[in-house]
Amino acid sequence: MKKQRTDPRVIRTQRLLRHALIELMEEREFEQITVQDISDRASIKRVTFYLHYKDKNTLLIQTIDDVLSELREQITKYISHSNEFQFHENEPHPSFIELFHQIAAHFPFYKALLVKNRVAYLTSGLLEIIHEFVSEGINQTEPDDNNLTANRDLIIKYVESAFLEVIIWWVENNMHYTEHEMAVQLMTLSIKGPYHHIPTK
Repeated sequence: MKKQRTDPRVIRTQRLLRHALIELMEEREFEQITVQDISDRASIKRVTFYLHYKDKNTLLIQTIDDVLSELREQITKYISHSNEFQFHENEPHPSFIELFHQIAAHFPFYKALLVKNRVAYLTSGLLEIIHEFVSEGINQTEPDDNNLTANRDLIIKYVESAFLEVIIWWVENNMHYTEHEMAVQLMTLSIKGPYHHIPTK
C-alpha cells in the first residue's frame, strides 16, 4: 500500500504555526501565549489553527517531537558506524559533531524552548536521547567495568547530565564556540577529564 502524501498546503500551514510558536516563545513565557497570538503571528485564521491542532499544547508537543525525532535519527546514523572510528587527538567522533550541528540547525527552537522557556517535555526528551548517545559511546569505548573509575550507571548519569547543561550553556551564549570546537572539547572531557596532568597541589 502506498503511503499517502500530505497535502503541501497542510505542511506549509503547520510549518507557519510552528515557526510562529517558536518566535513567540523567544519573546515571552508559553503560558502568556494564546492560540490567537499564534494564529496572528502565522497570518492565518484562528479557525484554521484548530483544523490542525487541538490546542497550543498539542502544537508544542508535536513541534518538540519532530525536532527530537530528527536529532535521534541523524545521530543514530553516525553511532551505527562507531566501530569503524579510531580516536585521534583533537579529532572528535562524527556523532559528537552531528549532535551540535543539529542543535545549531534548530537554534531558535532550542533558544526559545530550552533557555527562554525551560520546557520540561523537551528537557526530558533531549536527556533521553543524550542518555542513549552516552551509553552507546561508553559501552563501545570501554565494555570492561574493571577499567572504569566508577560504577557504569553513575558515569553515564554524570556525563549525560553534563552534556545537557553544556548544550543549554552553549545555546544561552549564542553558540560562542563552533560545532567542531564544542565536539572536540566535550569528547576530550568525556574521555580524559579536565586535566592534562593530575594536579599535585
